[in-house]
Amino acid sequence: MILKRMSKEYSTMLKVLKHFSGLNKLDAFDLLHKMEVTLFYASSPINTKNLKQIILSDIEKVDWIDPFHFTFLPNGNLCEFTGSNNWLQVYKEKNRFLPNWGMFRVYYFKTVYAPLELRKLTRKNLLGVVRGKDKENKVQEFLRQHRITANNSMTNRLLVLDL
Repeated sequence: MILKRMSKEYSTMLKVLKHFSGLNKLDAFDLLHKMEVTLFYASSPINTKNLKQIILSDIEKVDWIDPFHFTFLPNGNLCEFTGSNNWLQVYKEKNRFLPNWGMFRVYYFKTVYAPLELRKLTRKNLLGVVRGKDKENKVQEFLRQHRITANNSMTNRLLVLDL
């Protein structure tokens, strides 16, 4: 009876939200964010075959990896967009409890090679994502000369974004 009074939109929303039953709230937000990014790249009308192809493939010829420029981490902290180049977007964790000192800064990244995955910005993670891609040699050379989170002293921009 109640469903009859609901619009089709709310009925569809309820069907989708039933799949979230039992999930941690932050995991649900993370999943919704990934769905938003996927839908951003999808054509209209939505086709499940097209969505599956987007999820499983590399999205290398796009203007923005993640058009929303923020996400939440499983610990509940916000990750804000810091900067980008044509293949990499970097986010900085906004920790509610620790001061914004250099030793407490934690960076995360997304690439065109894995646009749905937010990973901690470490040498190992970055090399793992670019392995076998055209950026691999440039990243390896950069990492031989610099720390992964090295900043330009004048602009305070991460040097890895200049690759």
